[in-house]
Amino acid sequence: MRCRDCGHDNHRNTGKCDNCGFKLDSQNEPMKDQRAALQTPIKNGDDDSCKIPELTSPHKTRSGVIGFLVFLVGAASAFLIVSNFDRAEYEPDTGVSHEIIVEEIPLDSLPIILGTDIVYVFNEEGTSASPRTNVDLSLIPEGTGVSFLGRGSMSIQPVVNYMLQKINSNDFRALVPDSLFAWTDSTETTYLAVAILPVADDSAEVQPVELKILFTDEWFRCIIEEFNKDIVEPSGGYGFDQRVFTRGMNQAVRTINSRNTEDRPVHITLLFPSESTFGEAMIIAESVSVATDSLGYEGFNIKWVNVTN
Repeated sequence: MRCRDCGHDNHRNTGKCDNCGFKLDSQNEPMKDQRAALQTPIKNGDDDSCKIPELTSPHKTRSGVIGFLVFLVGAASAFLIVSNFDRAEYEPDTGVSHEIIVEEIPLDSLPIILGTDIVYVFNEEGTSASPRTNVDLSLIPEGTGVSFLGRGSMSIQPVVNYMLQKINSNDFRALVPDSLFAWTDSTETTYLAVAILPVADDSAEVQPVELKILFTDEWFRCIIEEFNKDIVEPSGGYGFDQRVFTRGMNQAVRTINSRNTEDRPVHITLLFPSESTFGEAMIIAESVSVATDSLGYEGFNIKWVNVTN
């Protein structure tokens, strides 16, 4: 017979279907017998299978409230983002590249390297200098720093003369002298630097104590004209000798400390022979600056003098 469940032809009426395993014996029984169990009602009794299940109320959840709170937080966050940040706007291509814009803006790297606002670069003779700066020279604010830069092979005379002339001119009244720089190589990549001082104003309430230091081939001198003090030490040659410098400076410091200077600043003026080169003077000046930093002295004024034996 054919299985009434899957339709497979088993060629027999008993046993299980070869395809689905359904019993063939019950399939031959009359329909009345097969449905007899459906006509018998369920009886209440001790049998657990006959008990009517108890109905319980479903468990209440707060998923709706939580969802509503999440919605409120998201809406508030969206409002804050929109109100605090500008929307992106489309800008049409103007045909001008970033490289072209950068080239049109003048940018002098030399003042940036030296860390100054304006730097006057001397010519080969040191008789004149041209300004290098990134600021508008016609709108220079008061307090702008100005420096000077030259080659070490130049004579010290024209460099000092030009520098003092500029510092004393009316054009420099609003400027602040910053530093003096000297190239130490032909490629102009390394340099020496010392701080320079403005000219002391005679009308100022507090006048500095001026300490003059002279270097020559034979002598090292510390001069304090205000206290009528002239300290002379023999030198073993032109240049900075740490031992000689320390011996002479110790006497100068004792002289200044013994007087009632009332915390007046001490300004150092370095004096060099007129035949010195700018580079030789800068090497000595930088060595002096290292030795006087701990003293709190301010420097430097730099001048040249005619030295006679």
